[in-house]
Amino acid sequence: MVKKLLFTFSIVFAGSITACELHAGMNEMGFGFQHPLMQQHLMPQRDAMIDLRIDRKREVNKNEEVSVPLRYVVPSNYEKISVEVTTSSGLILVSDDQFRINKAMGKHNISFMALETGEYEMLLEIYALKNNIPVTYIRKMKVVVS
Repeated sequence: MVKKLLFTFSIVFAGSITACELHAGMNEMGFGFQHPLMQQHLMPQRDAMIDLRIDRKREVNKNEEVSVPLRYVVPSNYEKISVEVTTSSGLILVSDDQFRINKAMGKHNISFMALETGEYEMLLEIYALKNNIPVTYIRKMKVVVS
């Protein structure tokens, strides 16, 4: 009987100690700083990245000019953003192979033509300054020509 009583008290007190630790502070109304829900507020904020969207795969016909949109959203701490487009040997760029992004949000069409059937790759390299530190983003698009 004494063992059961001692065991019950130890469990009750251990639970209350943990509860007090997790709910301490804030006038007994909320979570203390040791609680996992409060720890998330102490984490450093993540910086926003440039959002670049282009098709991952595009199926086209031989000798047909195709235009693919590159959609972008640029956070305010990025500047001097330039894009270089390179293609495999079976593709020819109709649009410029280099251009600059000067707006915070928009769309730029990349036009190309396929000369031969097969699978090719288009590579976009995006260069920018983020808080005066150079950063590079790379996007690839697979082109299947029939």
